[in-house]
Amino acid sequence: MEDKQKDSIVKSIATYSSSNIYRRVLGVLNAYIKPKLLSPELYGLWNILSIIPSYASYSHLGSRSIMRYLIPYNMAKNEFQKNVEIKSSVFYGSLYLNVLISAILVIISFAWNLTIVVRFGLLTMAIMVILMWYYDYYLSLLKSYQNFKLITSTNYLRANITVFLGIILIYFFNIYGVFLSAILSYIFVILYLKVKYPLEPHGKFQFKVFIDLVKKGVPLTLYNFNIELILTLDRIIISYYLGSEQVGYYAIAIMIGTFLLEIPSVSLEIIEPKLMENMSVNSNENNLKEYFFTPLINTAYFMPFMLGAGIIVLPFLIPLLLPRYTPGILSAQIIILGSYFFSLSILMRGIIVANGWQLKASVLTGSILPISMFLSILLLKLGLGIEGVAIGSSISYFILFIWLLIFIRRRCNYVLPDWNQNLIAMCYPFPIMCVTITFLQYFSKIIHINDYIATFINLLIFFIIMFFVLNIAQKKYPLLKGIRLGKIWLNQ
Repeated sequence: MEDKQKDSIVKSIATYSSSNIYRRVLGVLNAYIKPKLLSPELYGLWNILSIIPSYASYSHLGSRSIMRYLIPYNMAKNEFQKNVEIKSSVFYGSLYLNVLISAILVIISFAWNLTIVVRFGLLTMAIMVILMWYYDYYLSLLKSYQNFKLITSTNYLRANITVFLGIILIYFFNIYGVFLSAILSYIFVILYLKVKYPLEPHGKFQFKVFIDLVKKGVPLTLYNFNIELILTLDRIIISYYLGSEQVGYYAIAIMIGTFLLEIPSVSLEIIEPKLMENMSVNSNENNLKEYFFTPLINTAYFMPFMLGAGIIVLPFLIPLLLPRYTPGILSAQIIILGSYFFSLSILMRGIIVANGWQLKASVLTGSILPISMFLSILLLKLGLGIEGVAIGSSISYFILFIWLLIFIRRRCNYVLPDWNQNLIAMCYPFPIMCVTITFLQYFSKIIHINDYIATFINLLIFFIIMFFVLNIAQKKYPLLKGIRLGKIWLNQ
C-alpha cells in the first residue's frame, strides 16, 4: 500500500511537473516576446507593476493557505460540513480584501499625476488582483482535493493562451498589448475551470470561521510573504536607485530564476498535502526521511543539470536572441547560482508547516530581508550595478538555506540517526558544479575555438561530469538509490 501511495505521489509530481515545465517553457517564449518587442524601460516597468498582484495574492491573510491543509484533514475525519464552512468563509473573506486593494489601485491611478502608460498599468493591476484572487482560490480547492489532473490541463491551456495572445497583442499594441493579454489569459482560463469544475454554491460568510482560519494561517502566509519579498526585493531596489531600464536588463535574471524554481515549487505543492495526511500515521523519522531529506537530496543533485546548462548557454543565447539585453547576462548567471540554495529552501516549508513551526520560521525568514537589502544596496553603491544586487540576493538565498537547515535540525535532530550523512550528501553537487563551469570557461578561452562549438563541448563535458557525480552518489547514499531524472524528487 505504501509503495502504491509513493508511486501515486511520483506520478502526480511527474505529470503536474511536466505541465508546469511546459507552461514555463512557453512562458520563456512569451517572456522572450516581451523584451524583443518592448524597450528595456517598458519591460522593466512591466516587471515592477507585476509585483503588485503578487503581493495582493497574500491578502487572504493565510485563510486560503490553511484551507489547503484543513480540507484533506477534515475529509479523512468525515467532517464534511466543516469544509463547507471553510470554503465559503475563505471565498468571501478573501474577496472583500482583494476588492479593497483593487479599489485603492483605481483611486491611485486617477488621483496621482502619472503618465498614461503607468495609469493604464495600475488599472490593469486592479483588474488582475480580482482575477488572480478567483483563479488562486480555484487552484487551492483543486490542490486540496488533489485534483492535479485538472490543474495539469489548465496549465497547458493557460500556457497556450498566454503565448498566443502575447505574440499577437504585444506585436500590435506594444505595452498595452501586454496589459490586455494578461487580463484575457486569466479570463479564458477561469471560464475553462468553471466549465470543467463548477464551484458549489457558497454558504454564508462566517466571520468567526474566517478569523479562526486567519489565526491558523497567518504564520504560514507571513512565512510565504517573506519569501516573496526576498525574491522581489532586488527589482524594487534596482527600480529605486537605477530606474526601470536597468530593471528591464535585470528581468532576464528574473525570468530564468522563476523558471528554474518551478520544479521544487511543484514538488512541494504535491508533497505537503501527503505529509499532512501521514503526520499521524507515519513515525517522525519516516516523515522526515520521505518528505524532507529525500526531495531535498534529490533536488540538490538534479538542479545542477539545469543551473549549469543555463550558465554555460546564456552568454551564447542572449546576444543571439535578445542583443539589447546583453547587459543582463552576468546578473542572470549570478542569480542562477543563487537559485540552487533557494530551490532547497523552498522544499523545507513542508516539514515546517506540518510541525506548526511557521511562526518562528517567519521571524527567521523576515530577518533575511534587511540582510538582503543591506548587501544589495552596499554592492550597488560600490559601483557593481545590477550585478551587485544579484550578488546580494544570491548571498541572502544561501543564508536563508543555512538558517532554515539549522532551524529544522535543532527541532528534529533526535529523529533521524543518519542526519549527518544526509547533510554531507548535499555538500558535493554545488561546489563540483561551480569548479566544473569555471574550468570549462577558462579552458575555452585558452584554446580559442568557435563560440558555437565551445558552448556545445562545454555543455557535453559538464553533463558527463555531473552524471558521473550522480552515479557515485547513488551508490553511497541510500536516498539516491535507483534515482531517475524522470522521478527525481522521491526515492523509488
